[in-house]
Amino acid sequence: MGRAIEQAEDRIAESVKARGGEIYGAEEQPSSPAFYANAALQNRLNDQLVGESLAGLPLRTRSKRAKEIVCRALGYSVPTSFKKTQPRFPAVNLDIYVQKANNLQIWNEEVDPTRRYAIIRLDSQDVIASVRVLSGQELALLDTTGTLTSKYQAKLRHAGSSSILVSPKDTENFNTVFQPTDFLALDAQFALSPIDRPTPRNVLTISALYDRLRQLEGYVFTDPGVDQERLRGVRLQQRVCELLRLSTYADGGQFPDILCQALEVKLQLSPTVDLGLVSPDSTALAKEIGPGVQYRDSRYAVVYAKRTEDKRILVESVVLTTGRDFFTAFQRFEGNVQNKKLQIHLPPDFFDVH
Repeated sequence: MGRAIEQAEDRIAESVKARGGEIYGAEEQPSSPAFYANAALQNRLNDQLVGESLAGLPLRTRSKRAKEIVCRALGYSVPTSFKKTQPRFPAVNLDIYVQKANNLQIWNEEVDPTRRYAIIRLDSQDVIASVRVLSGQELALLDTTGTLTSKYQAKLRHAGSSSILVSPKDTENFNTVFQPTDFLALDAQFALSPIDRPTPRNVLTISALYDRLRQLEGYVFTDPGVDQERLRGVRLQQRVCELLRLSTYADGGQFPDILCQALEVKLQLSPTVDLGLVSPDSTALAKEIGPGVQYRDSRYAVVYAKRTEDKRILVESVVLTTGRDFFTAFQRFEGNVQNKKLQIHLPPDFFDVH
């Protein structure tokens, strides 16, 4: 971890302590100096927890010990006893799971799309080896069992082969927060990473974004395989980053896919669009995007493509909309909803992504 990043996270921890360090206090908001964004939270926990030993402890004691070291790492005081709250750490909006195996189990509650989940990996000696932090949305996407696929799904109301800009303008709130522009200075564009948080005057308007994304029409790439949905998505996002002239491709594993432009990208080979656990028009706060930003302020690019006879993927059209206007172009219908124990088999490389 770079020293500058580490120092920034040290300052957050000091702010937590200065505010009293009460883990059961009110949830910290993005505008607070004591707020950990997901990336900062993951970096901090890796920096402070990796190497800590939980060896020789019964499961219940191990869980308590993990909670204690997470509290100290983030600057919170360790309570006399840990309450059975939902989430376990309300001030950070965080649940933690200690995993030695790859079978993650969540009992007696649904995955909360706005909650953060810290998955702590133990090695064969019960020493903490790595930590991943995900939102409930990202966690649910890892489920391949069919227990939970998508709470919200939709289908384009008027299917066709033409690209559409559903929303001619961004939401008023988005305009106020980010002051988007039709043109970004070249040096500013090439300095942007897709996993950077958006900043004022460094975000394209939705109409300018549409002009760039329409260049996806006719784009062809090799199909990595019928069962390789994730890799197909990566190939598309790489091309999107090129069209937006970003510094490089990067995947933070968070919503939205292209964070610096508040843009979620959906590659569709079938009519049904899986939207995850949050409805695009939700007025809930999308804290990773920025203070005061709601999910309805984000932008959704639904990219329709088809397989060709030579085993390639051909992009045919792009539908771009704000979350607020999403259901003016798409018909909403309910997906599958999980309401019992959720078991997720974490992929082998899950802890390799930081």
